[in-house]
Amino acid sequence: MRFQLAPARILAALGALAVVAIVVAGCGGGSDSTSSGGGSTGTSTGGGEESSSSALFPKAAKANEEFETRPTSIGIETPVEKSIPKGKVIDFIQCAVPACATEREIFEEATDVLGWKLKSINAGSTPEEIKAAYQQAINDKPDAVLGSGNPKVLFEPEVKQLDKLGIPVVEAFVEEEAGGGVTAVIGGIGTSEFQGKMMADYILANLEDEEAEVGVVNVKGFETVTATAEKVEEVIGEECSGCTTKRLDAPVTSIGSDLPQRISSFFTSNPGIDWATVGYNDMVTGLPTALKGAGVEDVKLTTVNINTSIAPYLANGEYLQGTMGTSFPEVYWRVIDFLVRQFNGESTKEQEDDSTLPYWTITKETLPTTDEEFPVVTDYQEQFKKLWGVE
Repeated sequence: MRFQLAPARILAALGALAVVAIVVAGCGGGSDSTSSGGGSTGTSTGGGEESSSSALFPKAAKANEEFETRPTSIGIETPVEKSIPKGKVIDFIQCAVPACATEREIFEEATDVLGWKLKSINAGSTPEEIKAAYQQAINDKPDAVLGSGNPKVLFEPEVKQLDKLGIPVVEAFVEEEAGGGVTAVIGGIGTSEFQGKMMADYILANLEDEEAEVGVVNVKGFETVTATAEKVEEVIGEECSGCTTKRLDAPVTSIGSDLPQRISSFFTSNPGIDWATVGYNDMVTGLPTALKGAGVEDVKLTTVNINTSIAPYLANGEYLQGTMGTSFPEVYWRVIDFLVRQFNGESTKEQEDDSTLPYWTITKETLPTTDEEFPVVTDYQEQFKKLWGVE
């Protein structure tokens, strides 16, 4: 999983999107809403120890069991047919948050293997800076441009100009589809929704009450996080007819600020919530301390992605029960794999299929370490190198 970001994080890419969302979508105070479920019921694994057949919700329990097994494949099987293109120069539009520096490092690891040059362009955090960064890419006339997290509305004229110049643009972790100058999107809306389903399945697999209240913590204006939250509500509603979901919509400006206190207040105002999803890993940072201070004792949490800040919570059983999602290293090496095939005129169907990304539900029992970052697929680099025919 991606260690830091989030997201998000997060996100890293998500972190960048959060900053932009402040300008594009606006913020404001948090709010919460309630909805009831409306699907079939079944029975709980009680912490995943029982088989899916004995669970209250066997369909969700079975799906959860599959994702608690660590993936071993990067999801791409077709080797590159032609020789690796030489001397390519790639511009990376790098956002201002620290996580984006890690993104650059991941890209550089992959481009170095291929003998390509990666140039990082500082995109800052304002719409004007982001737009200027894409204009710089136009001036550079690289072989390709990479970006993550930022909505295309901020740089649409520039991306169309890049398209006219025949320069492919690949975006990661955005909710928009390819087109309008964007050549491909990897880790898009499908990824956000799938991670929401993973969190919902995990909760349903461990529920012991067919009339449970499930909390959903979201940030307004953060498209990827909202898509995940909406999927959680959808799956809970379909699978548990007696369940109720209650959502907290907090402003993106609260991340890294007073979000832990907002979440604590949400739980104290809704004491019936036993399980909750919390957007992505950066939104969990500092939360156990705030919950303890507010007297919230029994709520169980899930989130998307993991980093060294929240891994100890999972290891020590401090509220956090599981983290779900795909891994940034595999996503960004897949972006480079896409470019190889794009340059060669080969099929990119596998690379653009987000359903084949490696997804993993990590629990206390399967957490590899709390001290350092780790990918989902341990040998992902070796697998990509084999596809590329390089050492």
